[in-house]
Amino acid sequence: MTSWAWIGLSGIVVLTLLPFLSKKQRSKEKIREAVITIFIVFSIIIAVLLFHVNYILALILGFIAFILLDKKTYTKKRLIIYGGIVLILFVTASFIFRDNPNYVLNHLKNNPDTTSLFVARNGEEIISYQADIVRPLASTVKIPIAIEYAFQVEEGLLDCQQLISLDELNKFYLKGTDGNAHEEWLKDIRANNKVKENQVTLHEIVKGMITYSSNANTEFLLHLLGVSEINKRINSLGLTDHEPIYPMVSPLLIPDYIANESSKDEIIEALEAMPIERYRELATDLSNRMEASDIDIESYFYKHPLDIQKIWSDRLPGASASDYARLLAIISNDELPTEAAAIMRDVMEWLMEFNEANHDVYAHFGSKGGSTAFILNDALYAEDLDGNKTEIVLFTDQLNLWENIMIGHNMNSFIGNIIGNETYREEVKQELN
Repeated sequence: MTSWAWIGLSGIVVLTLLPFLSKKQRSKEKIREAVITIFIVFSIIIAVLLFHVNYILALILGFIAFILLDKKTYTKKRLIIYGGIVLILFVTASFIFRDNPNYVLNHLKNNPDTTSLFVARNGEEIISYQADIVRPLASTVKIPIAIEYAFQVEEGLLDCQQLISLDELNKFYLKGTDGNAHEEWLKDIRANNKVKENQVTLHEIVKGMITYSSNANTEFLLHLLGVSEINKRINSLGLTDHEPIYPMVSPLLIPDYIANESSKDEIIEALEAMPIERYRELATDLSNRMEASDIDIESYFYKHPLDIQKIWSDRLPGASASDYARLLAIISNDELPTEAAAIMRDVMEWLMEFNEANHDVYAHFGSKGGSTAFILNDALYAEDLDGNKTEIVLFTDQLNLWENIMIGHNMNSFIGNIIGNETYREEVKQELN
């Protein structure tokens, strides 16, 4: 929680208890109301600190609980007022959160400096909007990492059924940084009996990196595959706009590494002044220390504010949308060697496994998104049952919270219409031209 959140909640407690300085206010009903209020405040704190519930969500739930526990709520007048408020909120939310692919289109039109879109259909470029601009990839960068894995298996350097201890992965698990992606992956593989004596196959680790976007799995694979080998592969695939890949978990430790007794503003100033080459070197060094268990990662929980997180987000490896469209086409057109091609199909086409209905529409559908608090990206290829192939890469950056929510809500609809609706595809093309 931020300092303002603590001040706000502390203020509620103080204002609740302040009237009790007067004996006249110490009635049973007033005491009951105060106990309920303080209980709700402490419940919010516990929900945020122990269960990592979003602070705004916890505050809203606390407010609802306060209304429900207030006896005055259940008078006829209050019920009419609250019922009207709920109805208005429901109608408003229904309008705002309706299926609206044009929200994404309008965001692209209005933000050319921070967005990119590339669409190809059956090998032909249909839309190229700011597609040669390098933007942060977030977890979309995991596609070339998976490709390097596929090549090393093809070349006999790795065995995809090699067993890896989960302890090796946990060296790189930084709690509070991946939206519980790693924990959800662990639940899935355990529920499906894929963990044997605390070990899992290398292939499942790669699938966890793509399907669940586990950052811990990613960092482990960077060490196993070799960062230099991954970057060489990127060059060999002709991705001319791609920045070098480097660790993405360990940079989150850099603010603490340079902090000492510094204030937040001083940390931000130091991070912004740090050359990107030094930043990457420091990230690599910290990642090596994580691998060697020189950092007590299990006791660490990431809690830096958004303005520090933004520096990390802005400095993630970047590439252009056209580069990633090329990468998708390589996979979709089976341009990789035979075994590597099959591996990438299996890793990327998780949506075919998760949603059986996709088999009624697509022969192939592969996807990898990427997000931070400021980024929302998607890169996908689709082949329908008639053999039509589509590659779509959508990059957005510098998003505020509302934009992130609304683009995330409407992205699937936007992409679905581009794939399956020729009229809409043409409309997007005309609008962005």
